[in-house]
Amino acid sequence: MSSTIVEQLAATSSQHVSKVMPAPYHVHSWRPWMSLYGLRLRTQGSAQPEVVLAPIQKLLPPELTTTFLKYLPITTLAHCQCVCKQWNILGQFPPLWQSACQEAFSYMEYDKLCRILRTCHRGSWRDLYLDRPHMRFDGVYVSRNTYLRTGLVEWRVKNPVHLVCYFRYYRFFPDGQFVYRTSPDVIRNAVRSLQLSPEKVKADAQVETGVWRLNGSALQTVMIYANSMNTEIRAKLKLRSTSRGANNRLDVESIVSFDKADGISIPVISMSNFVCSSACQCTSADSL
Repeated sequence: MSSTIVEQLAATSSQHVSKVMPAPYHVHSWRPWMSLYGLRLRTQGSAQPEVVLAPIQKLLPPELTTTFLKYLPITTLAHCQCVCKQWNILGQFPPLWQSACQEAFSYMEYDKLCRILRTCHRGSWRDLYLDRPHMRFDGVYVSRNTYLRTGLVEWRVKNPVHLVCYFRYYRFFPDGQFVYRTSPDVIRNAVRSLQLSPEKVKADAQVETGVWRLNGSALQTVMIYANSMNTEIRAKLKLRSTSRGANNRLDVESIVSFDKADGISIPVISMSNFVCSSACQCTSADSL
């Protein structure tokens, strides 16, 4: 009797538990991290994939390549940095840009240049060369100018008008001097007379000489004509860049004729802005 009651109570309790706590069920779904199970992570000291070097990288070690890059102009050095990743890294070597800065800012004392390097450019010679305005000595600044001129009246044409085009050329030197020429000749023909230093071009009547001074981006030039010792041509220009470190534009702010004896300034006829043409472009450019 007692055993029968116990069995009935056990069956009743099992039914009550099954109603209160239902049987668990499992959902078989894919998880992204399951594909990582069983994989071994690569340690820091594991072998890296072999880098395939170009033939020129196998023949020239980095030390020898840096020596060659040291003798290149800064514009050519920038072109070499576009060849490959290794040359891009070697082209950022600080001594290469230091020599370029010393040439570009030769008119400035070295202590002052180093002070500007530390305070304004975080000790980077490359940033100093690219971000601080400086004159370019590898070419000429050219200004293309035009004006209208009335011609002779003929029986076929009444009141003829001619459009006259001429060029103004500036070439600057690191010692603070420059040569200037006004000519109808295009760059390819006029640049030959501007390749000599100011001391050697004084015999050329078509070329004038003068001095320049750069303060930030403000450029001031003073030119004395050979046949007049009291008359000066003073110009105020603004140096700017169309891209970082280009320094290829000179905007004309004012040009006056100054008489030192009387102290009178007379504005000169306005002219167009100047565009820098590098030495390699001067031999192939016909006009601007």
